[in-house]
Amino acid sequence: MAEEKTGIAPSHIPTVGSGKYQIKTDLQNNLTTVQQQEIVFYVEGYNAAIPQNEILAMYPPNEHTGDFAGAFPHVQFRRSTLPWEFDCQYKGNRIPYIFLVLLKEEELASGDFEILESDTNHLNDSLEDIAEPKPLKILNLLKGNREFFPSVDFVSQLAHVRVQEHEELKKLNLPEETSIVISHRRVEPDTKYKVFVCYYSAEVNNQEKEKYQLNNFGGANEYEKTKSCVVLAEWSFESISADLYQININKLKEHPDFNTFQKGLADSEVLTLEELKKAANPELTRLICENEAYLKARKQEWEKLPEPKSVRDFEETQNRKKEQNNYILEYLRYNGKNLKGYLYELQLQPFKMTMNVEHEAVRKLIDLAKIPLEHQLKAGGKIVSWYQGPFTNWNYSFDLYGWIQERGWTDVPDHQDYLNLLNEDTKMYDMTYSAAWQLGRLMIMNDNKVLQELKKWKNDLEIHHLLKEQNQYSYLPALVTQPPAVPDLLLNYITGLMQFRNFPVYYLLPHPDLSTEESIKYFKIDNSWITAFLFGIFSAGPQLRLTDFEDYIMQNNVLKNVFDYHASYYGILMHSQTIKNWPHLVIELNESSNFHYITTINDTLRLYITDRKFSDIDLHLKHENAHFGKEYNAEENQFIGLKDDGVQLANEYLYRQPKLRMQLNVSSV
Repeated sequence: MAEEKTGIAPSHIPTVGSGKYQIKTDLQNNLTTVQQQEIVFYVEGYNAAIPQNEILAMYPPNEHTGDFAGAFPHVQFRRSTLPWEFDCQYKGNRIPYIFLVLLKEEELASGDFEILESDTNHLNDSLEDIAEPKPLKILNLLKGNREFFPSVDFVSQLAHVRVQEHEELKKLNLPEETSIVISHRRVEPDTKYKVFVCYYSAEVNNQEKEKYQLNNFGGANEYEKTKSCVVLAEWSFESISADLYQININKLKEHPDFNTFQKGLADSEVLTLEELKKAANPELTRLICENEAYLKARKQEWEKLPEPKSVRDFEETQNRKKEQNNYILEYLRYNGKNLKGYLYELQLQPFKMTMNVEHEAVRKLIDLAKIPLEHQLKAGGKIVSWYQGPFTNWNYSFDLYGWIQERGWTDVPDHQDYLNLLNEDTKMYDMTYSAAWQLGRLMIMNDNKVLQELKKWKNDLEIHHLLKEQNQYSYLPALVTQPPAVPDLLLNYITGLMQFRNFPVYYLLPHPDLSTEESIKYFKIDNSWITAFLFGIFSAGPQLRLTDFEDYIMQNNVLKNVFDYHASYYGILMHSQTIKNWPHLVIELNESSNFHYITTINDTLRLYITDRKFSDIDLHLKHENAHFGKEYNAEENQFIGLKDDGVQLANEYLYRQPKLRMQLNVSSV
């Protein structure tokens, strides 16, 4: 039952493991005898380094400083089979070949450990070119606590597979099945750490040279613990004290009782709780004391519960006592760069440039997300013109189709200059739609395969029109003709671009203010910008009638599912480290995660597009995407205890903290 609730599987054994394979064949019959043929091939595995693109996330995040005390670090791989790709056996069962070693920086400097820098020429059965070896790192335990390296029975339980089949995650373009490897050692506060992804190695003599290899070469591939590990990946982080607090006005504004204690309050440095009480006003101090009393009583209730204790049942009981918990310490706690810390830092902002101007017409243009850019004239000289990307103010509206019809045009514009607009209020050019047209033209011209498909379709369409015209005359033979379908290659190409996939970022975000770090910016898509961009694409090749553009492109069922000129589309642009470090973060707009589409621009920038306005933004992690840990207790053992299997271990140590929900109100901005 636990596996079904949390989507955890014990393992995913690959069909063909890493290693050397031989195929031998021969043919013998009454007619002929064929000499034996032998084929040797290798299935390569990661025995020197794991590429960064195989790693989906790691916790605590690399080079981050935050409240991580009580956590058991983990690494998440994109492929669900990766930890089991070498044939390592323990008590007759296939187990992971990799594990995590968590070490304090002071332990690494103590002399108990040795890190050797080598190369793949010292790796047995390496497939790397001898002339161009790759780096190889060895971690040796020289003396001290051998428990820092997990025993093999621990290794068998410290990896599992997460299965993601939730509606909220389907449009994130993330793998449904990923693999997780957990550290068996807990993080302490006020400590700097390094985490190593390793496998146990053994030294072997090969042609009078010592080499390293995976320590499973004994009978039946039995995996054995050694004092030597090959390091495949590593990262570092710093854990701060769990009892630090800070008065942060932006964070406290989200508290429901903020109006009752905001008078005279100012931001503070990071302090202990007793120091913070001295910096707080009397009303805030009262709330702190009430929350302390509640948390003390809660802890006593937990300690009185009989074994086995159920965290889920206890939380449900506590939720019924919400009126007793004012949560003020949650809003005051200094989290550093963990998930809570990042979420509380997020700033909700309108999508526009920050500029204080007195000129009313200019201010209106800036509110529409337009920016001034230097414009080089063809005849020489420079002027300043306005440009706006596809994202604009919620209330902006411009009907490019209507503007074109007023001018009596019958064909798709075949030059960008046709879409230059003059702003009468500023007497300056607006190059928005001209630039969108030019971008569409440049992108189609840069993809020769798609360009040829477009030209062929337009030629076929023109022949279709000629045949239809010929059939109107009685003295000519009537020929059957059907309009050519838009090629799938062209449709897929346009669909991806209309969802801003592989899109030039500068055209989306032409100014740094439009993508500030740790922000959520809300906007409306300018349908006229998308249409001008499509005009640029379909201007390549023979001329295309506007009626054909409407019938075959704008009314195409595939394209209309992504973009309907007569519909309105709204969205948010999230720029945050949470996307990189917690890629499965769920976002809901007005309690709905049914987005029109989601596009990840890079590892810290993601678009969420919907077809309706919204007022609330909700951010959280689902339970099975939480990290692993327990409430920090200095008296408890710093190492995980053995369980029945890896699934039980994973479920027991999944931590509830990242189920935090945060609400941002657009209507109040």
